[in-house]
Amino acid sequence: MSELILTDYEKGYLTAIYDERASVEAKAEFEESPDQNFWYCQVVGDRTFDLGIWLSDEDDIDSEQVCVVHECHDYRGDGSYSTDVSFQYYLKEGNYVT
Repeated sequence: MSELILTDYEKGYLTAIYDERASVEAKAEFEESPDQNFWYCQVVGDRTFDLGIWLSDEDDIDSEQVCVVHECHDYRGDGSYSTDVSFQYYLKEGNYVT
């Protein structure tokens, strides 16, 4: 995959959203289903993003969260957005357990 290009403003805004809301909501979801990914949609200016969040070790609820950002597009023009996973930006990288 290629790196998603974000402005400094978008990086800062998405980081703040992750720190203040998305990571907190994700942690609550992981308590019930630690093996599932959590998705958080956020509009920044005229762009829409999905923050995909998961645990670096799904067997440990206290493990680090990983957060990757993908851009979303309204391909049909009807307000139903699809996530474009061909480009990504790691907002937060965890230490993976193998």
